[in-house]
Amino acid sequence: MILNALPVTVERDGWDWLLYGLSVIATVTATIAFSVWALELRRRPEIRFQWRFSPDGDPAKLDLWQPDYVPEVSPAQAFLVEVAIQNTGDKASSGTLLNFVVPTCFDLRQDSKPEAEPYVAKNDTAAPPPENDVVFFAPQVELWTPGNWFFTKYRLRYSGDGQHDQPLQVRLLLDVSDSRFNGRGQRWLPSILPPSAIYGASAGMPWPPASMKHKGRITAWRIGWARSEPHERVLCWPADRRDIRDLTVMPVKNA
Repeated sequence: MILNALPVTVERDGWDWLLYGLSVIATVTATIAFSVWALELRRRPEIRFQWRFSPDGDPAKLDLWQPDYVPEVSPAQAFLVEVAIQNTGDKASSGTLLNFVVPTCFDLRQDSKPEAEPYVAKNDTAAPPPENDVVFFAPQVELWTPGNWFFTKYRLRYSGDGQHDQPLQVRLLLDVSDSRFNGRGQRWLPSILPPSAIYGASAGMPWPPASMKHKGRITAWRIGWARSEPHERVLCWPADRRDIRDLTVMPVKNA
């Protein structure tokens, strides 16, 4: 005798439907919570380097120092270097450390605190082997928010052997460390980033500036790539970013 399959009817009462609804709500809530956590974890600061140089130490003569420009300085003349970093990422940082490192042949001073003495260390980028002796300052950027800059100025004077008869090439290093820096210096996908410039408006101009208005609200953020800049110039390492500038110390001219 062949038995035919009988249809099975499942009846759900109110309690079953309540449990089903709660499980759906829990799944949706967990998915949203995980997505928010993942997006927040992806947010991080990123860096743009900027250097400016004044050959005679006059702040009014500070000009952009391009990477391919190797200035010539006199041993008897102090010069001024301004280093700046901008947070081009989408996360504020309170633990960023900026290290400005130069060879010990320079007398290094902070322009804002000329009495402060620099630290002494070893570094194989800013000083030639075998000694690798350098001096440096390491100011901490207390609150480095997206879109904002941090500037600091340094006054340098050559204090080494001024009797060298050949031009001496030296290297200055700007090393910035932050635990949130990744190892690539960029991300795979675009992110929501702060504007590259904040627009202003003088007295008599509408506020907020018209260029920052959109559909009745301020749009200060944009979609873009979060990466270290200048692109393909910055040495990137987990928790570290580095950039350099070279200059030439000319020999002393005998009278």
